[in-house]
Amino acid sequence: MSVDDDNKKLRLMYGRAFASSLSNGMISPFIYVYAARIGASSGEIGWMHAFNNLFTNSLQLPWGRLTDIVGRKVVIIVLTSLLASMLWIPIALVTEPRLFILLIALQFLLASASVPAWNALIRESARPHLRSIVISNINIASLMGSLIATISSGWLIDVSRGEIIVPAILASISGSIGALILLKIKERKVRSKRISLGPLFRISDIPSLINENNDFKTFLKLIAFQSFFMSFAWPLFTITTALVLNFSMAEIGVLSIIQTVSTIFSQVLTSRLVIKIGKKPLIVFHYISLSTVPLVYCFASSFIHIAVLNIFLGFVVAAGNVTILPYILDIIPGESVGEYTSIYNMVIGIAYFTGSLLGGNMTEFLNQILGRTLSLRIGYFISAFGRLVLGVSFLKIRETNPLFKK
Repeated sequence: MSVDDDNKKLRLMYGRAFASSLSNGMISPFIYVYAARIGASSGEIGWMHAFNNLFTNSLQLPWGRLTDIVGRKVVIIVLTSLLASMLWIPIALVTEPRLFILLIALQFLLASASVPAWNALIRESARPHLRSIVISNINIASLMGSLIATISSGWLIDVSRGEIIVPAILASISGSIGALILLKIKERKVRSKRISLGPLFRISDIPSLINENNDFKTFLKLIAFQSFFMSFAWPLFTITTALVLNFSMAEIGVLSIIQTVSTIFSQVLTSRLVIKIGKKPLIVFHYISLSTVPLVYCFASSFIHIAVLNIFLGFVVAAGNVTILPYILDIIPGESVGEYTSIYNMVIGIAYFTGSLLGGNMTEFLNQILGRTLSLRIGYFISAFGRLVLGVSFLKIRETNPLFKK
């Protein structure tokens, strides 16, 4: 494939990233607060986070293996993305919390099916020495889509008196366009293997696959524990935002905009920084810095506190965007990208499921004994401590850039 063909393919991928994020940004930032507003308890929100992350990540394994076997990445991305986009409309029409949570879980399950194929397409399309730059550009396109969506959707929801049907329709349209864009990509011909349901769903070989790759095993262990403490605080953030600080949908949209703008500007800096200092320092910085988030939410008393946090988070997120996926793609074999990335997502999905479930339900239990304020503070401190300890532990990983290896 010529350089011009590669560039055309990348432009189409940037377009898909923009349209897909425009779709998600229309409604995703508001679904947890919307669930709380229609009557979901902190425990139910914990289940919502838990099931969404379980379905989104842990069930990717068969999709990843199917991607590696079939080799038709574009077809998988288009079909699953179309189905996920169209599901936003029935979601917006539901007002019963448990049914809402179930439909949201199904939507994320369908959306997640394209992730291993998307990662494999990125690895195939980006030369190794340009991988961080390409992924940075994809992230910038995604952030621009999210920014435009969030600017308009928060206002639309407030004007519609809390209803999310209009953003849902726009999300369905833009998500479908983002999927269909990829049909213009001509995939490299890969010899398909025979599809068998047994190998697709087999999990007995996962430990041996992990143990074959020491770098992958080390990173996977650290990210699993880190993800548990990350997700522990997620249901608590929703309660603080929606019920303690009582932010409007417009204010939540503004917070998302602040972080998105900060991330876009920081993305340019971090994409250059990773070339100068390597991936490992930025990965360590990313995970240690995330320990500040539950502490700020614990003591925040106004909109400005969360807004300032989101400015800082923009740089933190950008540091992770240009390092984590490129690092994973560096340490896994090229012929098994779908399988290894789906194993990675499966492990963090289980960690997210466990953390969200325990965090939400523990807080609900303690709330009945200690009250809302103290129960939230206990949960936030547990999350912050775990995030900090695990963040420091990422010093154990190996730098993959040969220029910075010791």
